Amino acid sequence: MILSRPRVLSAAAVALALSVTACSPKSADSKSAPGVTDSTIKLGMLVDLTGPFATSGKTSNAASQFAVDEINAAGGVCGRKIRLVARDHGYDVQKAVTAYDEVAPQVLGFLNVYGSAITSALRDKISANDALVGLTAFSPTLLGDPHLLEVGATYDVQAINSIDWMVREGMLKRGDTLGHIYLQGEIGENSLKGSRFATKELGLKLASQQIKPTDADLTSQVNAMKAAGAKAILLDSTSKQTAAVAGAARGVGLDVPIMGNVATFATSLLSTAAAPALLKNYYRVSGVGLLGSDGPEVKKLAGKWKAKFGAAQPESGGAVVLSYVTTHLFAKIIGGTCGDLTRKGVLAARGKVTDFRIAGLGPELNLSDPAQPTSRASQIHRPDKGVYAGMKLVEDFKVSDLAKRYQVEAG
Repeated sequence: MILSRPRVLSAAAVALALSVTACSPKSADSKSAPGVTDSTIKLGMLVDLTGPFATSGKTSNAASQFAVDEINAAGGVCGRKIRLVARDHGYDVQKAVTAYDEVAPQVLGFLNVYGSAITSALRDKISANDALVGLTAFSPTLLGDPHLLEVGATYDVQAINSIDWMVREGMLKRGDTLGHIYLQGEIGENSLKGSRFATKELGLKLASQQIKPTDADLTSQVNAMKAAGAKAILLDSTSKQTAAVAGAARGVGLDVPIMGNVATFATSLLSTAAAPALLKNYYRVSGVGLLGSDGPEVKKLAGKWKAKFGAAQPESGGAVVLSYVTTHLFAKIIGGTCGDLTRKGVLAARGKVTDFRIAGLGPELNLSDPAQPTSRASQIHRPDKGVYAGMKLVEDFKVSDLAKRYQVEAG
């Protein structure tokens, strides 16, 4: 597949482009579209504010609102201001279905549906409604659906890039055993596909243990990793479970690198008893940018958080970056169909946006094929109390040779 070269945009450039679009004529047909009036466009948000991923769910809401405020201040989209309609699903499928049924008649589309499992449960409803839905999810099984907007490397690709990095750094060598503690459901099971591929290609052994999002004591899983002779651990978990794994590993004398995916860290972990173990052994792989890095767009976004919340740092810097970027991308798509602000019009406009990037906040995104990840690049981070949001950059965005060869199985 030939990839087009994405245009690198600043958030200010995106907002300016949208303000120009705001001058476009308003369509009479669009007035009857759900969530669209002469002055507003309402977009839905279904996020986890009280469940196992609440740390990133809460920050997602705030970051989306930052982007919306910026877009509205520049004139809005298609001469209208964006308004958000948010509901908490607590990472509970039934609550999510109820919330979707309540919000869907009120909105043009959904800016954010949080979670792979939640999205999978809603796919039939989303398709029946012809709604465009932005995601906080990186599941390959959600690819191939033009209704779903997934930003960044998928869980399996992230796992491949992280294992490749550990081998390049000498943490693993041919014949070693990699332990993989993974969540039940799409997050962990898709990540496991990546770890199986990478370990086979790199001549490693794999020892895996499945956990549930509600599991608190992970000592038995860590003991299983030790018994298997694991030289490193790949981790898909909640942030609380990351602390449990790091603490248990330290307790049993398993002094090995722990590589977690983007959702496994919360800034407040560095104020807990698990901090010494995390600072020594924990790393994070991420398909989105780092809030604690340099660069004008990153500093501006971090400044918005500081202005709003003062000394309280975001629990998930990755969620801040992802939601901010996705919001600007979603607005760009809507801005391409001002003459037809219906759900079908938005879906058609999504197909015309083939590339996107906000400099410093993520990799180059290629949206030309919904069946492929928008990016295969990952960063590697590690915790640092002296860096904003608790994470510093170890390796910038890179696509490993393994990730290039890997065949993503879209849903």
